[in-house]
Amino acid sequence: MSLYKKLFVVIDPTTEKQPALTRAADIGTKSKGKVTAFSAVYKAIEEMGDASSRKMGKQAVLKEWKAKVTELAAPYKAKGVRIAQSCFWTSDWYAAVSRAALRAEADLVVKSTFRHGKLQRLLHSTSDFTIMRHSPAPVLLVRDRKSFSGKIILAALDIESKDEGHIGLNNAVMKHAHQMAAFTGLPLHVIAATSRKPDFSHILAGEEQHPDGDEATIAHAFDVERANLHIVRGDAKRVIPEQANLLKADIVVLGVSKRSGAQGVLVGTTAQKILDKLDCDVLAVN
Repeated sequence: MSLYKKLFVVIDPTTEKQPALTRAADIGTKSKGKVTAFSAVYKAIEEMGDASSRKMGKQAVLKEWKAKVTELAAPYKAKGVRIAQSCFWTSDWYAAVSRAALRAEADLVVKSTFRHGKLQRLLHSTSDFTIMRHSPAPVLLVRDRKSFSGKIILAALDIESKDEGHIGLNNAVMKHAHQMAAFTGLPLHVIAATSRKPDFSHILAGEEQHPDGDEATIAHAFDVERANLHIVRGDAKRVIPEQANLLKADIVVLGVSKRSGAQGVLVGTTAQKILDKLDCDVLAVN
């Protein structure tokens, strides 16, 4: 059974290209699901030209934008994809995405993405990571690539951590990675960056020992082929992008921990540092 029956796609009002809509429509076709095309628009009164009042200007802008989204959705509707609109007047579109996705009971949020500079990532919480961290559902970040020949789905795991939070996040990552592999027909691989002397006893303890050794046992635990398990010593921020590039990953599936309070606004988690080093799509599971 598909995990993705209710897809929520963020329409980018700044560009004609909508790779996220294309991807959401494709997944919706395969899952026989429904797509909600979300857009947030806003203009200051001085940007509304000849509008007789702010109310009239707002109505005109919303009408124009809804017509634009209807036009964008038309080719997909013609192919039988069920697409509904959700349009909001707000300047705080980051927060609006999470609220609207929650109301839509989204199973998957789909958003276009582009590469950010290192300084921008360092100083600001960009829209990608803000949405990833606060989304009520997994977020698929879609890159607009001119040419890309993807070969695999790559799940990035932390297999050394023994706390329940990391174990639960690993399980969630694998659930969605298996789903994406089933959708695309691509083989599923797992990448795990480890320390010099990794301890896998917590994983091995619950599994029947495979005759080919510990790594074969771990591969079986995550339901992947032994040849598709890549345990590499080194820092995850380096290892995961390198392996994704080497293996020509189509989608990297990784976990993003939700944090609150003062820690929740800090920039610099492993997932965020990895994000801009990847040239493929990213499925972020929280």
